[in-house]
Amino acid sequence: MTDIYFDKPSTGFTQITENILFSDDAREKTGRVLLVGMGADIGSNLLYLSATTDVGYPITDVLTHPIDSEGIGATDRGPLKELKARLLLANPLLFGKIITDSSNCSLAINGRSFRIHFRDLDGDLNDLGYFDLAVLATSRRHIRSRSHLDKLESIARVIIGAAENSDLPALYPALLTANPRHFLASRIAVGTELSGSYATGSCQCVGWTTGLRILADYCSSRGLTLQDILIHTEVDIVHPDTASSNFGTKRVGSRTEDPRDNLRPGVSQVAESMLRFRPATSSNTVSLRVLTQPPGYQIQRFFLRGIDIRTKDLIDIARTLESAEPSLIYVTNNPIGSRAYSCLPCSVVLLVTEQHILVKHIGDIVEVTLQTFVHNTLGYCAAILSAIDHILHGGTVTLVDSHNLTIIKE
Repeated sequence: MTDIYFDKPSTGFTQITENILFSDDAREKTGRVLLVGMGADIGSNLLYLSATTDVGYPITDVLTHPIDSEGIGATDRGPLKELKARLLLANPLLFGKIITDSSNCSLAINGRSFRIHFRDLDGDLNDLGYFDLAVLATSRRHIRSRSHLDKLESIARVIIGAAENSDLPALYPALLTANPRHFLASRIAVGTELSGSYATGSCQCVGWTTGLRILADYCSSRGLTLQDILIHTEVDIVHPDTASSNFGTKRVGSRTEDPRDNLRPGVSQVAESMLRFRPATSSNTVSLRVLTQPPGYQIQRFFLRGIDIRTKDLIDIARTLESAEPSLIYVTNNPIGSRAYSCLPCSVVLLVTEQHILVKHIGDIVEVTLQTFVHNTLGYCAAILSAIDHILHGGTVTLVDSHNLTIIKE
């Protein structure tokens, strides 16, 4: 029989900090950040980066289902050890660096500890205490469910969903520090005054909005407003498979068909994100799932009128953004294979050779083509953690309002 160590009810942040040995760097910040859902792709990498990179407000607590132990040695593995195995499979470099403690239901990576709450999201969560922010990384169904968002809003000031929900305002990592005048539906908010639920968009949304950010910054340097001159945008995606994919075909669909020797056309959440940036029209022309490791590939096309764009100046703008937001973008003229960038904790790798960044003039219209590697796991998580830092640091952030006035459906 598998032993399950459920967490003990807490009475607040003081008790948790006494029970868990945080590093000195972690003590510089007092924010409580809850991760809801510790899957193999997003949750595991959020914990890994919280423990191994310079994050101002790392994950402190994890709410997740207990994992059933199966196979050889199952009787010797409880849910904490199953979580440890999940982390190791997500990142084998963590071998020998993870410690579990069933006495207080915690897990430590490189000395940084995380309290694990084995709970059902549909159960009572009030005894967990109150959090400054919660990252909802379970499924799109939860992120689009008003009842689940309400439940989390009762225990956290800010909820960010790691997916798109067109009924919520968006805190897109690439646009948090952008000038809001470039986007018709955007506005400024103060991080310490934010409350409620927000979407961060999918990994592909982070990739596409990074290209949009580059153009917005370019317009700022020319005294122009992007929303006045952007007329159309398109994005093509080659998406790596994720842990939710499976060998063998359960049913027809890009996520459920056998990935072996099978290119699977589908749709991306980025199509919903693009609708927030009217009056420009938009299209996600290609979304293709392939059996490969992250990162994937994205081709962005922007059509503008009334501006003269020079490739060199555009690259300079991108490099300036890279210096300010290193977890968001890496600029390179080295177009080697995606594997070279697989361990880079950065959402977007922008290729800037003359074959990959293109500016064409078609009458009075300028077409800008950007080609990027977009990381749907490690890099995406780096962008999310950077967004958390921006929000909890307390400065101003740019958010993009919903274009959809309908009520969230269960």
